[in-house]
Amino acid sequence: MSAVARAVVFVAAAFAAVSLLTACAAPDARASAPSPSSAPTVAAGEPSGEPAGDPVALVGLWRVSGAVGEGSETWLRLGAGELVLWRECGILHGAWTAADRAFLAQIFGWSGSCSMDSPVVPWLDAAASYRAAGDGWQLLDPEGRVVASLAIDGAPQPIDTADPSFAETPVIDERVRASFADVPPLPAGLRPATSADLAGRWIPAGISVSTDPHVEFMAGRAWRGSDGCNGQAARWTLESDGRMLTTGGLSTSIGCEGADVPGWVSGTRLVGFEGAELVLLDRDAVELGRLVRERAEAP
Repeated sequence: MSAVARAVVFVAAAFAAVSLLTACAAPDARASAPSPSSAPTVAAGEPSGEPAGDPVALVGLWRVSGAVGEGSETWLRLGAGELVLWRECGILHGAWTAADRAFLAQIFGWSGSCSMDSPVVPWLDAAASYRAAGDGWQLLDPEGRVVASLAIDGAPQPIDTADPSFAETPVIDERVRASFADVPPLPAGLRPATSADLAGRWIPAGISVSTDPHVEFMAGRAWRGSDGCNGQAARWTLESDGRMLTTGGLSTSIGCEGADVPGWVSGTRLVGFEGAELVLLDRDAVELGRLVRERAEAP
């Protein structure tokens, strides 16, 4: 892709990110990359004693209780891929996704007086799965410990620095249902990737440029990467049979020669190996790109 064409793509992506910030936060909202937690990376969708859930049922406006560091006036609004965490100081905003059992969330900005050096919410960062609890839900860490309980119980008071709709329960429509639709099986001939397989730094297969497009899958369900000019950092987790969940963080919009590796990762829902190549596919099993492990240079 030419530099001009890539610049158009990046500007479009940046416009989408800015639109989200405008809807969710005050003009002075800031963004930051997630910090890897100390919890081990696990395949959150592996069979367990918990029955499979319906991620669409998580969409709603929930009062949060039992979460370390949170007060009684805390709500979590889960919409179609976007989340808003209400606190007495204002709001934090970010992204989330879920599947039958796995849960993944990321805070990347804030507004109002909720400013902080790094927008990390430890209990939300640690949430790896969910289970029903009465009329609400419990979020669990990778070891199965409850990190927060969610219940239908009132709503936050709207504030001047946030869209009033974020104090309302989101509507579950066809767009929401489609965003959580089941993915097809991994195509025949691909070996499902595991968390151990993914750990480390990867570069695009068959592309040789000096700008260093790459992605690094780190412990604590965090990833970071670059298309060659624009850095991005977000979250990831693996389910069973090569199914993958990812979030996408904010990015700059500089156009240059490279490969849209962060875009591939953000859109990945299936991941497997064909030989030594890591194949990334979207929710329709359409190939997004291929990666190979970066080899360390000989001393």
